[in-house]
Amino acid sequence: MLDVLLAAATLGVAGLDPAGAAIAVAALAAGARERHVLVFAAVVLLGTAGWGVLLSMTLGRQLDGFAWTRLVPPDGAAALIELSVAVALLSWAAVRWRRPDARPPRPGGGRTGGAGLAVLGAGFALTAVLDPTFVALVVLAGRDGSAATTVTAHVLWIVVSQLPLVVLAAAVLRGRHEGAVAWFQRVLARWRPLLAAAGTLALVLAGGVLALDVAWWVASGRFLVLPGLAAGG
Repeated sequence: MLDVLLAAATLGVAGLDPAGAAIAVAALAAGARERHVLVFAAVVLLGTAGWGVLLSMTLGRQLDGFAWTRLVPPDGAAALIELSVAVALLSWAAVRWRRPDARPPRPGGGRTGGAGLAVLGAGFALTAVLDPTFVALVVLAGRDGSAATTVTAHVLWIVVSQLPLVVLAAAVLRGRHEGAVAWFQRVLARWRPLLAAAGTLALVLAGGVLALDVAWWVASGRFLVLPGLAAGG
């Protein structure tokens, strides 16, 4: 369980996305009610986590249940999955390195009503499938096979990756969002390049560690980083 949660936290840092908070800030600035912004945040956070759990428990389980041993040696399927995730993460890191502002497509803002923000939040949650770090977690958590681990991993990922939105929602709950909005705008303007670089570095770290784990399996027949991916693990 701990190996998957560590992967979820690392992928969350790699997928750190201020877009959700930016939409909430824009909505507040446009006159949206605090409770409507909280609905948006709740739909984004719970919806994304639920969407990830559903995908891991269905597609991830089906992937795990496929008769891989007809094609590859025991544990070879886990190595192939881990290598595929590593390649995807490193490829996304290369894109981010060349274009630091590159982000998964997200729905635009501009809505201030409760229903509109709820729909926007649902769309935001669904577009998580366009984020390579989310897809990587879907595969890894589904391979683990534990419902508790899967739920915890996806909750951890969304909290870390949407930490700016979580902080803003907490400020709204406490009635201190005006200062939080001003602070967020200043921080985003000043630290966006550094945050982008940190996310890219986390992608390289996550992808590199997984690639090294595959190399270790090739050399020794054992996984070090994600032993739970092994057959029967």
